[in-house]
Amino acid sequence: MRMAGKRVTSTEVTPDTMTDPVDWARHYWEQQKLDGDEQRFLTLTSLLRYQRLVADEVDSELKKHGLNMTDYLLLMTLQLSEHGTRLISSLARNLMVHATTATLATDRLEQRELLARSPHPTDRRATCVTITQKGREAIDTATRALTAIDFGMRGSSPTDVTQLHDALTAMRQSAGDA
Repeated sequence: MRMAGKRVTSTEVTPDTMTDPVDWARHYWEQQKLDGDEQRFLTLTSLLRYQRLVADEVDSELKKHGLNMTDYLLLMTLQLSEHGTRLISSLARNLMVHATTATLATDRLEQRELLARSPHPTDRRATCVTITQKGREAIDTATRALTAIDFGMRGSSPTDVTQLHDALTAMRQSAGDA
């Protein structure tokens, strides 16, 4: 456990002086002798807290560029695609958002001329979106800004980032993602 930056044992600290919420949860889990997988619960808690910290910092930076996370990831997906064009339905699946969310993001970005909509050449029901030059410039600027803040992972070493990426990739794959 951590208290004021130093490592202490659980017998030296009381729950109201714990600074790490995950340590606080561990303390009460052990004290109450709860059933279940304590380590997975604590890992879930830690993962969700870290995700929120990273997302908050990234969201704050993107806001300066008039983007939100969905807008950024949608534009980046288009930027990374071979021809800069994808179906809205493919974008929604790739970003793990509802098709309505992808459509609303497309509306916002099209209004700002960061992407253009076009009908699918063979499927009348499908709509393609293509990143524009203005969109490429916007995504490049936003990506440079996110790079400057380590994509919200400040203080993490390159080794930490690589290990986290590798662990998350293995866990995603075991859950059927990819």
